[in-house]
Amino acid sequence: MILTSFFLFLVGFVLIGVASTKYHTHTTEDYLLASQNIKPWLVGFSFFATENSGFMFVGFVGMAYAQGLSALWVLVGWYVGEVTILWWTGRQIREQTSAIKADTYSNLLSRWTGQEFSAVRKVSAVIVMVFLGVYGAAQLSAGSKALHVLMDWNYNTGALIGFVIVVIYCAAGGIRASIWTDAAQAIVMFASLIVLVAAGLSNIGGLAVLMQKLEAIDPKLTVLIPGDLKFGFLPFFLGWLFAGLGVLGQAHVMVRFMVIDHAKNVRRALLYYLGMVSVLAVLCLIVGMLCRVALPELAAGDAELGLPMLSSQLLPDVMVGLVLAGLFAAAISTADSQILSSSAALTRDLLPQWGGSYIMTKIGTILVASIALGISVSGYNDVFTLVTFAWSVMAAGFMPLVCLLVLGKTPNQGQSLAIMFIGIAASVAWHFSSLAPHVYNVLPGILAGFVAYAIFARGPKPVQQTQQEPMTELKVANG
Repeated sequence: MILTSFFLFLVGFVLIGVASTKYHTHTTEDYLLASQNIKPWLVGFSFFATENSGFMFVGFVGMAYAQGLSALWVLVGWYVGEVTILWWTGRQIREQTSAIKADTYSNLLSRWTGQEFSAVRKVSAVIVMVFLGVYGAAQLSAGSKALHVLMDWNYNTGALIGFVIVVIYCAAGGIRASIWTDAAQAIVMFASLIVLVAAGLSNIGGLAVLMQKLEAIDPKLTVLIPGDLKFGFLPFFLGWLFAGLGVLGQAHVMVRFMVIDHAKNVRRALLYYLGMVSVLAVLCLIVGMLCRVALPELAAGDAELGLPMLSSQLLPDVMVGLVLAGLFAAAISTADSQILSSSAALTRDLLPQWGGSYIMTKIGTILVASIALGISVSGYNDVFTLVTFAWSVMAAGFMPLVCLLVLGKTPNQGQSLAIMFIGIAASVAWHFSSLAPHVYNVLPGILAGFVAYAIFARGPKPVQQTQQEPMTELKVANG
């Protein structure tokens, strides 16, 4: 019965994605940007499903299992940062996308000032491909963990199922199919968590009893402010706040605001998102804490297996299928977006000779999905670490540059590259230092990017080698 209900949901996702092709114009522009006519409620739902992936259902649940109530600050900082920065910049990003006729995230960065910075476009495309590939692989791994727990299937089986589903509807309908299925997946994600939390609290005797049991296990689990932080609470919180600000560096998320029907609707989409993630944060936190009480054996094992194990312990088979579908939906709703953004970077930015071909664009999608699958089955399954590392690198590399552009600054190509490289280098160095557990490495990475600009902007202005190219010529050059 678990498999039946699970596969019915998966078939439904595929059918919804394929149905979106009814509105598809069979052009590369529509494949990548959905003709920029997506309604704000769909963008809000899609942002929610894309952003809250296997990281939430698997990675964050594992973190809440280990840390208890104080894990909530990760999400508070993250979501406040995201909504704040997009509330300020989202409208300008949408307007600039149309103004310069950008069709990819790298294209937007490289042409924002009206000039074509080809090195910025290619370097940013490589970063997007590499780290979104890793990020997408983490999503396939998240789905694999659920199937491994509930069905005792090999980890690679779940990754392969996710790969096939994503390829079917992404190759069929591009970004429009991704957004349509995101909306359906968001509903299933919510329904599955509500069912599981209701069953868990009912079984344990309510929220107050849950907190009492957690305190009996370890008093630290019920403390709201973590007390073992090297630099104190504020830098810890700022690290996760900057993680949210780093959404500007996530190509798979930003494309949602590039395709919205009108710039004035960006904030409406963000309100939909804020309402949903506020509830999601509480639900996932409770699931993690329920797992700590109900599954004490995971303290010495893999806490990221908590959600599927809890569902199998508490729910009837039909509802277990719903939870499994919700977890899988969370994973593939992010994986599809990352694969599409990576394939856009490949076919439009790195291999522009492919960009004008609708068929080659689809082949690029399949190729990138295959790479993500290869990473997923390589054997490394720590979803939380993979996601937070990939996110931090892209946030540190791109967020300072986007902020400067929105502020009206005009860094030249050399300065833009310096901002990206120095930000990424600082983030990676911090990640591998002993300081990483105390302050998330997005914070030093982003600050390093801004410092790099402040230093290089004071130097002598380089002589401009070429004059600004007309936008009409740029459009032709880019397919």
